[in-house]
Amino acid sequence: MVQIFNTYKLYFIHLVILSFFFSVVMAQNVTVKAKMDTTEFLIGDQVVLELEVKQPIKEFVGIPIFKEELTKQIEILEQSENDTTLLESGHFIIKKRLLITAFDSGYYVLPPIPFLYYSDTLRSEPIIFKVNTLQVDTTQAIKDIKMPYEAPLSFAEVFPWAGGGLGLIILILVIIYIIRKIRRNEPIIKRFKPREPAHIIALRDLSKLKTDKLWQQGRIKDYYTGLTDTLRMYLWNRYAIRTLERTSEEILESLNISEFKDEDAFNILKDIFYTSDLVKFAKFKPLADEHENCMSGAYEFVDRTKLIIEEEADSTEEDNKEK
Repeated sequence: MVQIFNTYKLYFIHLVILSFFFSVVMAQNVTVKAKMDTTEFLIGDQVVLELEVKQPIKEFVGIPIFKEELTKQIEILEQSENDTTLLESGHFIIKKRLLITAFDSGYYVLPPIPFLYYSDTLRSEPIIFKVNTLQVDTTQAIKDIKMPYEAPLSFAEVFPWAGGGLGLIILILVIIYIIRKIRRNEPIIKRFKPREPAHIIALRDLSKLKTDKLWQQGRIKDYYTGLTDTLRMYLWNRYAIRTLERTSEEILESLNISEFKDEDAFNILKDIFYTSDLVKFAKFKPLADEHENCMSGAYEFVDRTKLIIEEEADSTEEDNKEK
């Protein structure tokens, strides 16, 4: 019985030795360290503390996450995310940066920082650094350790000044405008004439085209171009149909799907557009009667579709009754 117990005891000792040996071998492939960008700085200065781990790809080392301070004298201002770099040797370099500061002068020792490595803990070397105080010149007035930062101007602070300046510029321009109008004996505010009804514009253009006698001079294409352009502009003004950038078929299709219900007027417009397209694109030469019929058809189309304002008609009838 004693012999069996001694055998198990021997196996246990060997197992402990082997596990220790493997942990040492594995730890040799993993290194951790901590370093500061300077080991001497002034009170309140901000210094970077860099933690670095070198490990094989298949290993894992836990980099610690800190709270607001490393020690009672060393405060942490910022912590970066882990930065990982793959080396050609098959190792990872993992870095973490801490922005630290201290507000008491003297010598400090940054204790070893623990890194979790499976069930073991790896520690960095301690760091000794010095925090200096400012040299005080007793002959001068007391000053702050660091000059205060100026806060940037906000929109709410700038807006009243910018708005006031813009308003002043507009007021000056208005005054200059009024003075110029007075010196030139011109009205300060122009009164625009009301826009003429669409049928008035179209009838005037048709009368001018008729007076020019283009087809009588052999300018048949110009005659039909002017005729269709007048009707296109009339449709634009009367029905708000985009006509100047469309073909005759597209215009007729737009008119057909709108609330336009005068079938006779639609056929008149269709015949005019059809004849015009033959002249402009197929070099068709209509007879003299067809020229006159297209002009008459244009007059009839405008007259049948012109917009009549009932209020004006009613007021005209009332005036006639009073007379």
